[in-house]
This record gives sequence, structure tokens and C-alpha cells, in this order.
Amino acid sequence: MLTLKSWTGLFHRGAGTVAADIYHTVKVRAPRDYFSRADAFLEDIVYTSQEELEGINKTFLVNLLFDNFMDHVRKGKDLYSYILQLRSKFGGIVASSNSNDRPSGGNVPGFQWGLSFQVGNTDRTGHLTLNVRLHPAEVNRMRVFFDDMNWKHHHPLNMEMNELLSLLFIEFITELRNGLSEETKEEIIAAIVHKWGDQ
Repeated sequence: MLTLKSWTGLFHRGAGTVAADIYHTVKVRAPRDYFSRADAFLEDIVYTSQEELEGINKTFLVNLLFDNFMDHVRKGKDLYSYILQLRSKFGGIVASSNSNDRPSGGNVPGFQWGLSFQVGNTDRTGHLTLNVRLHPAEVNRMRVFFDDMNWKHHHPLNMEMNELLSLLFIEFITELRNGLSEETKEEIIAAIVHKWGDQ
């Protein structure tokens, strides 16, 4: 068993590492046309609001989607079924270039990720990757959330942050393409402009 002094020594040694690397990079992966649709939506927001909204870009949008998800997590909502539904509906879009690597069988499949994609470059299936920086506290909170979901439910999620953010982004763009009601669209635009104003 480690002594208390040994434990406190570990804490002091690790204290400088968080300050040195303040953000954690998550890779959001989707087909090129999803990113193009996001750009068009953001341009529409700038046009509609008739304001100079500098800094409203795809990274900002993904952060907003993640913040919304985190809000539900912090309120203690059980999002297990929602995540399974996301994976079932859109997981094939995210992982299409790695479809041969997906495990078969009765377990909930894990996410196969290719890290060889650079921002702005495509692979053979036309996917792009967007690097999004998250604060370590947010990343840690999501790890705890995933652990809690795995503890609570029979089939573990085996999910990474890369997959979650990619699925949230793809779901949002799919909803845009399907056509949002005018009221919903106005609410989303107001939320985005408000969030931008808070920065």
C-alpha cells in the first residue's frame, strides 16, 4: 500500500502537466458534404442576423453541440438509449472507411477510428476531419459519463470522444437537411448568436 506522502507526491508531480497542455484535441470526422452544409448554414446565420459574427465556424458549431450534450449530462439524464440510437443511425457514416474493422457479434460495436486524416484532407471515401479543442475538465467529465453508462447498462458503449462529437455533428447536419421547422431554426440561430455574444 502507498503511503499518504507517496500519494501527495504524485499529485504535486502531475500538477504542472495540465497547465502545459490546457486543451485536448478531439477529431470530428464526417463526409465532405456535411462540412459544406455546415458552412452554408453558418453563412445563412451571418446573413440573417446582419451582424459581423467573426469566429462563427464549424469548430464553434461543434462546441455548441457538445455544450448542449454536456448540459444534459450534468442534469443527470440517462442518455444511453439516445447514444445507441445515434450510433445505429449514423455510425456507418462516421466509420465507413473502416467498415471492415468493425467487430461482429452480439456486443454493441466499438468505434474504429483512423487518426491518419489531416484537417482539410480527405481519405478515399471523401471524409474530412475537423480538430476541436476541449478543456481537460470537459473531457474528464465525459470519461466519467461513459464509465457510468458502462457500469449501469449490460452492453458497454465502448465510445470515444471522437465518435460522440462526430455523431452529434452528423445528426445536426442531417436534421438541417431534412428541414427544420421555422420556429426551431429561429431558436437554433438565436442560441448560436447568443453563445457567440457570450465569448
